[in-house]
Amino acid sequence: MQLGRTAEKLRQVGVETLAIVATGAERARLYFRFRPPRCAVGADPDLITHGAYGVPRTAKTPEIVELIMSRWTDLARDYQLQAASGQIYDALNRQDGFTLAEADEAERQRHQVQFVGQFLVDRDGIVRWVGIECAQEGLAGLDKFPTDEEVLAAARMLSS
Repeated sequence: MQLGRTAEKLRQVGVETLAIVATGAERARLYFRFRPPRCAVGADPDLITHGAYGVPRTAKTPEIVELIMSRWTDLARDYQLQAASGQIYDALNRQDGFTLAEADEAERQRHQVQFVGQFLVDRDGIVRWVGIECAQEGLAGLDKFPTDEEVLAAARMLSS
């Protein structure tokens, strides 16, 4: 996972990474058995942390669903998976050996589209740098995140 690689690079410049996932701890543990994280992870199924940090979410519109399906198609292509367009999400989960539960679908419905945020927080708890999915490019920024170089440059700038 990209975050794991970034976390390792940040650790080399003295920055610790914490990921917050929008699911319950039990489901997060199950998922991470298949894709072990390389940083600390907290579970927040009620999205309290996301809300406190101002990370937006929106309803699933047909336009957003189409974009998400496009991203899944790209990912399936990267994994060289063959699947019908309506079955790509399931094929990706099978590739990981992960089976969705009713709780997962309930969370997807409750959360709708939760955007992702990255924050650099100093030792005093002050947010010094922010990257929010779709904040600059609108929906064209869906599933696009700052590069390792951008995050590392911000971390280095803050430490000097």
